[in-house]
Amino acid sequence: MQMDSLSDQVLMKRIRSRDVDAFQVLYSRYEARIFNFVLRYAGDRALAEDLLQETFWRVWQAAATFQSERGEFRSWLYQVALNVVRTEMVHKRHTLEQAAADPHSSDPKAGPADDPGDRLVQQENTTLVAKALSGLTPPMREVVILKCFEGMKFSEIASVTGTPEGTLKSRFHRAVAELRRRLVTGER
Repeated sequence: MQMDSLSDQVLMKRIRSRDVDAFQVLYSRYEARIFNFVLRYAGDRALAEDLLQETFWRVWQAAATFQSERGEFRSWLYQVALNVVRTEMVHKRHTLEQAAADPHSSDPKAGPADDPGDRLVQQENTTLVAKALSGLTPPMREVVILKCFEGMKFSEIASVTGTPEGTLKSRFHRAVAELRRRLVTGER
């Protein structure tokens, strides 16, 4: 049986037994998603690379704590990543201001546009969005990133953040209104 075809839950069972091959499959399956998540939150590429490694180190160390009957692996993994990022942000007080200096920071897999004018507009828009996101409170930023960039449902976000769905929906709508206001006025 090909290891790539195994479910996340089966891979985690193997990781509990310290199966390095299972860990490598899981890492490659989620590396880009988790990197993009922490990059959008932290706004710094080098920091995001460190946080990615810390996230997966914690997955390896805490594999025995994952319980498939309590929820999906994906939600558990994002919860681990969110805790790593929150801890770092509190200790280092990083913001998304650094992301504004790197116009491609919010989409590291994006390729250059064919037209230099289109590329410039894309860079300016990315910078504006990064600046607007940096002005949101961390809880509002979290829900926007998880909902809009990671495509999670509010129920998944509730599982990841430990916040009631109603609160998340309220935060999301306030955040969208605030982002809209910041983007229209050009405010940070």
